[in-house]
Formats: sequence, C-alpha cells, structure tokens
Amino acid sequence: MAIAWARMLLSAALVGSGAWLTSAPAIAAEQATIVEILDGNQVFINNRQVPVNSRASRNQLVRTGDSRTQLRFSDQAIGRLGQQSVIKIGSRCFQISRGQILISGPQDGCTKSARLSVRGTNYVVEVTADGATNISVLEGQVAVTTFQGQAGTAGADTNPDPALTTDPNLKEPGDPTIQIPGSDSPAGQIPAPNMPAGDASLTTDPSLTEAGDPIETFPENEGKTVVLQAGQQLQLSPEGVLLTILQLTAGDFAGFLQGQLFSGYQEPLPGLSNILNQYQILFPGVGLPGIPGIPVPSVPSIPFFF
Repeated sequence: MAIAWARMLLSAALVGSGAWLTSAPAIAAEQATIVEILDGNQVFINNRQVPVNSRASRNQLVRTGDSRTQLRFSDQAIGRLGQQSVIKIGSRCFQISRGQILISGPQDGCTKSARLSVRGTNYVVEVTADGATNISVLEGQVAVTTFQGQAGTAGADTNPDPALTTDPNLKEPGDPTIQIPGSDSPAGQIPAPNMPAGDASLTTDPSLTEAGDPIETFPENEGKTVVLQAGQQLQLSPEGVLLTILQLTAGDFAGFLQGQLFSGYQEPLPGLSNILNQYQILFPGVGLPGIPGIPVPSVPSIPFFF
C-alpha cells in the first residue's frame, strides 16, 4: 500500500509540474537566443563565432562545431543543438540540415522535405550524414507532413517555410537550392493516413507491437501526414520518403537521456518532468537510469505504523 501511494504522489508531481507545456499551441518564433554553450566555444551564427546571449534572427544559420548549445526561441520553447549541427531560423519553423536537435515546447520544425507540427511536445530530430532523417517523440505528439511526390518537388529539396530564403550567402557551402512546395493543408490539422481494414501489420498502437519492431512501413509513398505518439520514431529516406515507424525501446529512450542533448546542461529544460513521467508510462517497472545532471524526483518517505 505504501509503495502504491508513493508512486501516485510521484506521478501527480511530475504531471503537475509540466502541465503548462502540453496546452500551448505552436506559434511563430523568428528569433533564437543562445543561453548556454558546452564543450568549448564553437557556436556560430552565419559563420561568425558568437558567445552566450547572442541572438539569431529569421534566415540566419546557427551552427555548432565540437560544441553544443541551448537556444531559447522567441515563443519560449527550448532547443538543444548537438555537435556538428546546423539549423536555419524561420518564421514558421526552424529547418535542420545536419546533426541533432532536441525541442522542448511549442516549436515546429522542418527538414528539407518535411514539416513537423506540434503542441507543446518534446522531440528529437536527427539528420544523418547521408541526409536520412529520424524523428523521435519523447513526450506528446508530432504530425509529420512530407512533400515527397508533390508536383514540382520531385528530385529537389523543398522549403516548408517560405520565409527561409534561398539567399546563397546564408546557406552552407554545397547545399542545393531550396524550392518551395505547394500545400493547401493547414499545419497540424491533417489526420493520420487511413489504414487498410484488417491489416494488422499497419498499426500505431504500441500495445500491439514489441519495442523496437516496426509499427508501420510505407512503400513508395506520395506526400502524406502521419501523427507520431510518445515513444515512436519515424524514419525518412534522404529523398523524403517515409520508410517506417518504430517503437522506441527502454534502452533507446535511456540513450537519449544519457546522450549529448541532455547531459551536462545547467540551464533547465521545461519539459524534463514530462519526459521522465512518459518514460515511466511507457516502461512500467523499468527503473530510470542514473543520469548525471538530470535530477530523478525523490518520493517523500512514508512512515509505517505497527
């Protein structure tokens, strides 16, 4: 009884501490301020090395070398940029072209061929060296809209945020020209794709899937939208084709918490309590890993009476 009561106290504390985060819709964020730098000083805005409190505005690049950095967007969402990463600030979203970024809060994201629409979400986007993209949801939901197969975009990079210009002086050397796709669908309001009746292999119910197994695969898609739930990872090919959705394992989840986007930071992460609570929901009975720099909430001792 005491153990069950303690767990209830812990769950209530975690949910209450982050409730504001899940209620705010994503809004435009045209600026990002650097609030912390780790592992040296290799943080750049438009190839100019900058210190803490520097601000990047719309169309400017934020890039890291061997350093990591925490950003605060003008909508108060937090972004943590990993080593060797590049994003561009836009009016509707940031656009990541290389590396890793963690977002905590109501901030939409973009890649060269997809748009990510959120509501107060904690998620990670990784663009690999070959251009493939992994989108992992740690808490909340993310609607991912791809532009693969839409008219005028075949074989070319797209620009989900028209405010992100194609000014060659603001692009990384060697980046292809960005083109603007046509889309009439309001961000975040497109339902998940209809799945064929009776096809049990096409499911997004985590309870029906072993952790680490594909939840859904997408052979030769045209552009579409899928809604990712907490604990899911979507994989995109370098061309922007939806490949598969995987269920994260406890080890995958812990790997993020122990990795470069979490460890070592002194500035707070607003969605941390929500993330830790989601871990316990997804993996009941699996203890939280000991992670330097991340406080694991303690449960007050409850006296026993004999």
